[in-house]
Amino acid sequence: MTSLARSAIPTLRAIRIPPSTLRWSRRRMTHTHAAEYNNVPFDYSNSRTFAIKCAAYMGFGFALPFVAVGWQWYKPGGYKNP
Repeated sequence: MTSLARSAIPTLRAIRIPPSTLRWSRRRMTHTHAAEYNNVPFDYSNSRTFAIKCAAYMGFGFALPFVAVGWQWYKPGGYKNP
């Protein structure tokens, strides 16, 4: 074991978190008010609206690289217009 590792062990023991603090933090992290199907940070109670918004969001993300390439090719001085 290196001297650096040996010197780090007592330091880590000195800054150890008291068990009572850990007990409360664990309890707080597991406490939720989430109901069934309420595990996402947005509302999708209207499934038709959600489907349209989701398709538009993913469609825009998929189409963006193709639009960028087309823009670079067909602009004046671009790949297709020397």
